[in-house]
Amino acid sequence: MPQYYADMFGWPELAAQVGQIYQSLSPAEQSTAVFLGQNYGEAAAIDVLGAPWHLPPAISGHNNYFLWGPQGHDGSVVIRIGGNRETLLKAYASVEAAGVFENPWAMPEETGQTLWICRDRHPPLQAAWPSFKNYN
Repeated sequence: MPQYYADMFGWPELAAQVGQIYQSLSPAEQSTAVFLGQNYGEAAAIDVLGAPWHLPPAISGHNNYFLWGPQGHDGSVVIRIGGNRETLLKAYASVEAAGVFENPWAMPEETGQTLWICRDRHPPLQAAWPSFKNYN
């Protein structure tokens, strides 16, 4: 199987889990929330399969997603996959575990990852965006 198809295993489950987290937010938080993917595949999963949950377009610093920037999001509410709480608290005022993404067929670096709700990014996404650039 070509790698670009294998990379898509787990996308429906990731979009559903992010959608449930998004729906758990208050309407005010939903209006500012965004999913921040570590790579274009995670972001694409949300963009391609997130419509049933009315998810906003995802953002990522990986490859072409970097060029599209934070799309007006300031980082007041960010749903993200992976990382650890201590590191995330260096950039966000609060970090709350919202679940763990598990899928035996997903890419090994994506399964078993915590999904976080991060609030009040400092500095705001637009100011920090150049540091997100990841071309590989």
